[in-house]
Amino acid sequence: MQKEDLQQIADLLDKKADLLDKKLDQKFRDNNEVLRKEIKQEIRDNNEVLLKKMDEKIEEFAIIVNSGFDSVNERFDKVDERFNRVENRLDNIEQKLDNVAYRFEIKEIEERVEVLEKKSGVQFSR
Repeated sequence: MQKEDLQQIADLLDKKADLLDKKLDQKFRDNNEVLRKEIKQEIRDNNEVLLKKMDEKIEEFAIIVNSGFDSVNERFDKVDERFNRVENRLDNIEQKLDNVAYRFEIKEIEERVEVLEKKSGVQFSR
């Protein structure tokens, strides 16, 4: 074989290698695109699952919080009832006190009655 033949074979091998490189590059690009699409879909699927789970957890949390508020409302209702009873009792006491003379008034009346008893000579037993 001559140098020219060897050169031609080398050129053919180079072309063949370039062609194989191009095919490999294309295969890698195609595979990368397929992988990218699969990964994107996997991410979307995972996001959907996560969103559903988050919605479920939020709903559970809302139920828990709501039941807590229900028990607080029940306690406030009981406290309201107690306050109403206390208010009624205070109203009753105020009404009774409105009809009662104050201690200083009673003392003053006692002193005046004492003066009248002395002047009239009449004495009431106590």
